[in-house]
Amino acid sequence: MTGEIGALLRGGHRFLVAGHRSPDGDAFGSALGLARGLRALGKTVDVYCPDPIPSHLAFLVEGEEILRELPGAGRWDAAVVTDVAAPSLMPAAFPSEEIRGPLIVLDHHASHEDFGDHVIRDIAACSTGEVVWGLLRDLGLTGPSAVPPAAARALYAAVVSDTGGFRFSSTTAATLRLGAELVEAGAEPWPTARGLFEEWPRPRLELLREVLCRIDFAFDGRLAIIEIDRELLGRTGATDDMIDGLVGYGRRVAGVEVAALLWEQDPPSETGRVRLSLRASGDCDVAKIAGALGGGGHRSAAGATLSCSLAAARARVEATVGESLGGTVRGA
Repeated sequence: MTGEIGALLRGGHRFLVAGHRSPDGDAFGSALGLARGLRALGKTVDVYCPDPIPSHLAFLVEGEEILRELPGAGRWDAAVVTDVAAPSLMPAAFPSEEIRGPLIVLDHHASHEDFGDHVIRDIAACSTGEVVWGLLRDLGLTGPSAVPPAAARALYAAVVSDTGGFRFSSTTAATLRLGAELVEAGAEPWPTARGLFEEWPRPRLELLREVLCRIDFAFDGRLAIIEIDRELLGRTGATDDMIDGLVGYGRRVAGVEVAALLWEQDPPSETGRVRLSLRASGDCDVAKIAGALGGGGHRSAAGATLSCSLAAARARVEATVGESLGGTVRGA
């Protein structure tokens, strides 16, 4: 399949590139890195992101024109989506096949749905950024001088984001070598770390202060739960993108095997709509938990969207996690 994708990208001239809905560092960095790499090969590439770009990813834009809406006329030779594990995660208003051309999916999720005309899904990869890097090398960008520095910076951010700064279990010797290659090609570790993990807007710090007071525990402290409602976001002045990463504070507590963060969506549906983010620090497979709730992801990091109230979502999460951990719900 890689050969077919390579032939399609070499033979085409105009491409559409996008990450998944509500982009994170891997999806957005991978899309930007691919677009900039393809341009180095003489291609015309449009980057599409209809959702707001999270503040901690804004440093990656570097003057890039991001399409928030697609032009009414025109056709692409192919469209590429990065880090998209299911059709439900496709960007809103994505064009039909007769306009976008064949759909190429680049991904690394073990839990996924099969879709797309051509797929590279490497579940051993630490990030979709690693998948994109391999594809660009196959297309001929084989040396540091051949890779645009802006592409290297975007892909390095994708790798750093999805490995938690090379801390997660997905980090291997190959991951560290990849990081070195991207730095040689122009990536800058400190500006990347500062953009992804530091320089918080003050409302995000206010939100964190409230979140730390709200962490609750169940199953004798093996499950940490954080709930964020619209009232809390409004009171602190925080936005939804500022929630990214806060689930990790639950996982940091000694004895916690699963951390769950639930936040109420805006605008909610008539029955409510709640996003769920799951992280594991032990042997529990949170991708299976998320799958049972209609979502998916990785063994140690997964998520889902639940169509119910915040209270009902918590009850469903506790019941599902309980099946994996065993035991009855009790506080720490």
